Amino acid sequence: MRVLLILFVLFSNGLLIAQPSDLLNKLNAAQTDTAIINVLNELTDYYIGQKNDSANYYNQRSLTISTQKKIEKYNFEGYYLQARLKKINKQFDEALSIALKAIEIAKINNNTIDHARALILSGNIFESKSAVKQGVEKYLEAFELSKSRQNKKGMLLANIALGLSFKKHDELTNALKYFLEAMKLAEEIPDSSAIFTCCINLGTLYENTNDDVKALQFYHKASVINQRDNDENGQAICFFKIGRMYLQMNKIDSAKIFLQKTLEIHLKRNDEIGLIFDYSFMASSFNHEKNFAKADENWNKALALSFKHNDSIRINMVYSYMATGQVDRKNDKKALEYYEKSLQYICSTVQKETIAAVYEKMATISNRLGLYKQAYDYHVLYKIWADSSNNVNDTKKQTELKLAFEFNQVQEKIAAESEAKELKNKTEMEKQRMQRNFLFLGLGLISLLLVVAFRSFKMKQKANFILQDQKQEIEHQKKLVDEKNREISDSINYALRIQTASLPEKKELSFCFPEYSLFFKPKDIVSGDFYWAAGDENKVLIAIADCTGHGVPGAITSMMGSMILNEIYYVKKIIQPNEVLSELNRLVKLTLRQEADSLSKDGMDIAFCQWEKKTNTLLYSGANRPLYILRGNELIEYKPTKVSVGGYVPMEQQYELHEIILSSGDTVILSSDGYVDQFGGQHEKKYTSKAFKRLLKEIAHLDISEQGKMIEQNFNNWKSGFDQTDDVLIFMWKV
Repeated sequence: MRVLLILFVLFSNGLLIAQPSDLLNKLNAAQTDTAIINVLNELTDYYIGQKNDSANYYNQRSLTISTQKKIEKYNFEGYYLQARLKKINKQFDEALSIALKAIEIAKINNNTIDHARALILSGNIFESKSAVKQGVEKYLEAFELSKSRQNKKGMLLANIALGLSFKKHDELTNALKYFLEAMKLAEEIPDSSAIFTCCINLGTLYENTNDDVKALQFYHKASVINQRDNDENGQAICFFKIGRMYLQMNKIDSAKIFLQKTLEIHLKRNDEIGLIFDYSFMASSFNHEKNFAKADENWNKALALSFKHNDSIRINMVYSYMATGQVDRKNDKKALEYYEKSLQYICSTVQKETIAAVYEKMATISNRLGLYKQAYDYHVLYKIWADSSNNVNDTKKQTELKLAFEFNQVQEKIAAESEAKELKNKTEMEKQRMQRNFLFLGLGLISLLLVVAFRSFKMKQKANFILQDQKQEIEHQKKLVDEKNREISDSINYALRIQTASLPEKKELSFCFPEYSLFFKPKDIVSGDFYWAAGDENKVLIAIADCTGHGVPGAITSMMGSMILNEIYYVKKIIQPNEVLSELNRLVKLTLRQEADSLSKDGMDIAFCQWEKKTNTLLYSGANRPLYILRGNELIEYKPTKVSVGGYVPMEQQYELHEIILSSGDTVILSSDGYVDQFGGQHEKKYTSKAFKRLLKEIAHLDISEQGKMIEQNFNNWKSGFDQTDDVLIFMWKV
């Protein structure tokens, strides 16, 4: 939605921009010319996009000082920011000239990252002048320069710029390619702003190919990153895209929650362009609810802002939405009037297929009204525009094929492994057959003497040639299988980084639980178990969950569970454990489409607690996972509700709530079933819950960190010589 804004955020020099008052104090305290110039540049960067007149004022002061003192080569940032301001004011030729000067300064200073930033800015200016080819050339030049110096930051910025350019011009396959490369680099650096940008744009690309589930996953991931960075504008982007997705999926309540959050941010920031979108989509949600007065009120607000800014693209958009709203009300004449008005504001940036869709709707409406000649004319125009958009549709088909590459790769790897195994078995059988032949020939040597010996030698020589060829073929196939396995491992390790990012960090757990111990040991690289925590200094929430399966399937379910818990807590503000589990069950079943006749049994067992520190009150609800409390040498067990979350459970499932008054020195233990289900010991049996409880009582006298070490040591001793059975997760804290 805000392509240029996101790109400029990435072009910034990486400084944390302070508030204006802090910067003005810093300016007054600056002693040297260089220090003064640096602060003036920070002030310019702060005001760009908010108060461009203030930004221009500070930029001119910066450039004047550097010119008077003849230190222009130390003021790359001043010229770079001036080029940005000229571009914002649509003075493209001047902007390009200044950007080229910034490039020369970066070359003099041998600063690769500044050189790449200036190249990317010049490419963006070329695109603004509709010189798309020259713009892409500048982006590629920035990438090659950064790659030659092994500068990952420059490579990242160039990939994002290329992805945005191709996305803007509907070349979705190339856009996906560059954003995936950018995502890898952003994770390696790491750069949370770039990860956010990649998630937002990858979500849009998946949305354009009608993969709503994956699109929402990327948008929610961007939202999680953004909450961590506390970027208000980024929050507005995430909330808007999530709200729009829910509106498309006809989940009106959820859509209105996120759209209202976006509206509040844009009103606070006085962002009138953003408000055009907010009012338009809020109007659509009201129209779905048949609250036509509120719908018209919001559309009129959006239209007024569009005319205020003389923005033909958004005027066209709002009239189209208003027409669609009238179609929903079965008011065809009014709908036709709004569609005709939208066509009056068509410009070159409106997609051809969008124009074709409008003419198709106008033809349908005219036909319903009995205006057959008019309907025919509109249908002809629809065909003309639809035919001219075929290239765009072809690109989308290519993108859909591109998005399916993971599944195809997995199938190819499985086929290669199967073929190599079959070839190996065949070779072994051939080898055994030849060995039997040699034995028979050996026994015949007594009678056949030299003649048979000579023939035996020839046959053996021929057999060795065959075996040598087969050996080479096996080695070749083994190399292919090894390469495929390495690719699979790389993909799973990348998935591990994504899953790890969704789990609470150590500092978050330490904030909630001053004394705690965590034993987390996935069976495979990624895990079907997960933990989740949130809260403040007094009231904290903790969940320990065991999802269906382990490895990649379990990890997917665990990621979904973590995202839903975030929505329940941060959006719906539900904190009481039994209510959280009921809502989690409902949303899991809706997400996995587990209807009454569904065969899907995927879900999770979970223990969920709310701990109020001041009163030492603990609220607990469990779905197949108990709660243990160590009080002195006594172990107290609280039983869960004997149903899971999701699967065959009813949509409106209730879970029992336990209220517990804790005592100082109590230890609270939550766990998945991986520990007690582990096979091992002398008799090759499961560890069992009984043995686990006995272990907890035996280590009750130790401090919390020593208890954690003993639990891990006991697990390793028990399973010694056996494969791990399942993911293992135990969380305990001292009151």
